[in-house]
Amino acid sequence: MRWIKFIYEQYLKDLEDESKKINVKISKKEIENLRKKRALLKKQANKIFTEPKIGEVYLINNLYFSISDTEECPYEVFIVSPYWELASNKDIITDGKEHRWVIENLVRYVEEEILEKSVKVDEIKEKDIKIMQDFVNKGKKLPDERVGLSYIEGEDSYQELFKESERKRSLFLMPDLGYEADIEEEITINLNQYIKNSEDILNQKLSAASFDVLIVSEYGDITKEDGNFVVYFNEKYAETLSRVYVKDTLIFEGFLPKKLILKSRLEHPQALLEILKIEPL
Repeated sequence: MRWIKFIYEQYLKDLEDESKKINVKISKKEIENLRKKRALLKKQANKIFTEPKIGEVYLINNLYFSISDTEECPYEVFIVSPYWELASNKDIITDGKEHRWVIENLVRYVEEEILEKSVKVDEIKEKDIKIMQDFVNKGKKLPDERVGLSYIEGEDSYQELFKESERKRSLFLMPDLGYEADIEEEITINLNQYIKNSEDILNQKLSAASFDVLIVSEYGDITKEDGNFVVYFNEKYAETLSRVYVKDTLIFEGFLPKKLILKSRLEHPQALLEILKIEPL
């Protein structure tokens, strides 16, 4: 689908153009304009903070988000984008007052400080925010006529590349939560659904060699306990904001626990290490 490729390339170009704007040389005239703007911002800082409304769309650092919950601060938001053509079947397409948007299946949180630095650009209907909330929190079905195209994960489709970019670009919002993250001591993940077609191949490949019950990797100690693999993360990885991949498929995103339990039919810790990849964020 050439049109999807064109839209994705335009998305990347716009991000690149926005980055270039930051690195321009500033003339004396521009410095004077900046001083005036600074004085204006100083006046605005004394204004009373206006509570955001559900559906309002804001822009910061070339990233768009829409308020989804105002019960308490930090406020819950959905990442949104004007590149609605790159929506997946897990996103909903909606018309705001000014533009068409895709409400992405991607939740983040913002504090008042972030909102004060953001620019309000549009407003989405509250009922559309509710539809996405019900999908995320209750698993309710999205309306077929308003979702994007489906895609196969791990195939490097333009939709998946777009979603990966949006996920990574929006992570700067997470450290601004204003409270300590709740990090689990241990998390269990079943790998069978991700590697069901390759366990036998990996086991046969490694069966001729002799392996220790415990191996030391760059991520920490990997061992087998009660039939499951257990990764005891070292100081470099434990409690860090990271993504965990198995064979290029994302299986976890968030703060790593100290202990990760992985259920599978693999026999050797070395087999797990060959398909495991962790990316700190």
